[in-house]
Amino acid sequence: MKTKGSFVKILGLALSVIAMMCAVAVADEQKYDESTPLAEVQAAAHEGNTEAMIVYGMRLMQGEDLEANATAGLEWINKAADAGDTQANYALGVAYLNGIGVEPDVNKAIEYLRTGAAANNVECQISLGMIYEAGDRIPGGVNADGEEAVKWYRMAAEQDSPEAIWHLAKILGRGIGVEQNDEKALVWFRRGAELGNADCMWGLGRCYLKGTAVEVDSVMAYALWAACLDGIRFPQQKKAIESELDELGKALNAEQLAQAKPIIKEWKEKVEK
Repeated sequence: MKTKGSFVKILGLALSVIAMMCAVAVADEQKYDESTPLAEVQAAAHEGNTEAMIVYGMRLMQGEDLEANATAGLEWINKAADAGDTQANYALGVAYLNGIGVEPDVNKAIEYLRTGAAANNVECQISLGMIYEAGDRIPGGVNADGEEAVKWYRMAAEQDSPEAIWHLAKILGRGIGVEQNDEKALVWFRRGAELGNADCMWGLGRCYLKGTAVEVDSVMAYALWAACLDGIRFPQQKKAIESELDELGKALNAEQLAQAKPIIKEWKEKVEK
C-alpha cells in the first residue's frame, strides 16, 4: 500500500514540468520544443502560435536560454489557453497543482484541467483521475472520489491512452473507491497490454498467475512479466518484477520455459519503450 508521501511523489513525477513539455503535442506533429532555437520560439509565440506560446512559457519558467521568469511564463501559457489550446490548460493545471510559479492551488488546477478534459485532452483527463484517486493524500487536495476518478480515466482510456488504461484497470481491479470488478479490470489490462503498456502487461500476467477472471496460466504469466521488463520505467519496480519473475521461473519446468519463449518474443515486440 502506498503511503501519503509516496503517492504524492509518484503524482508529482507524473505531472511534472518535463511531462508538460513532452505533452505539448503529438511527437510527429510537434514543431516547437525545448531544442528549438529560442529566437524561433519567441517569434512564433509573438505571432500567435499557441504551441510556441506554451513552449516559450515553460522555458521562461525553467530559465532555459534566458533568465527565469515564472510570472511571464504563466502569462504566455494563459494566452495559449485563452486561444483554446487544451495543452495549455494541462500545463496550467500542473503548475497550480505543483506550485510552479504560483501558490499551489488544487481547486484552481482542477478548474484548468476540467476545461481541457471536457475538450477530450487525454493528459487533463488522466490528471483529474489521479487527483480524485489520491484525494487528500495531495496537500490541499479534494476528497477522494473513486467514481469520479474512474469517469476521467475511462474517458482517456476510450481514446486508447495506455497510461489511462493502466490506471483504470488498476482502480477497478483493486476496488479503489469503487466496487471491485475483476472482469472489467481484465478487459482493460488486456487492452493496455495489446497497446504495449508494460504496467498492463504486468497486471495481465498477475491475473493469469492468480486466476483472476481467467484460468490460471503460469506460462503466460511468466511470458508477460519477462516481456514487460524493458518498458518498466522505475528501477525499484523493475527490480521487484525481476524478483517475482525469478521465483516463478524456478517453479516452471524446462518444457514450460520453452513454451514461454515465443510468447515472450511476441509480447516484447509490443512494448512501449
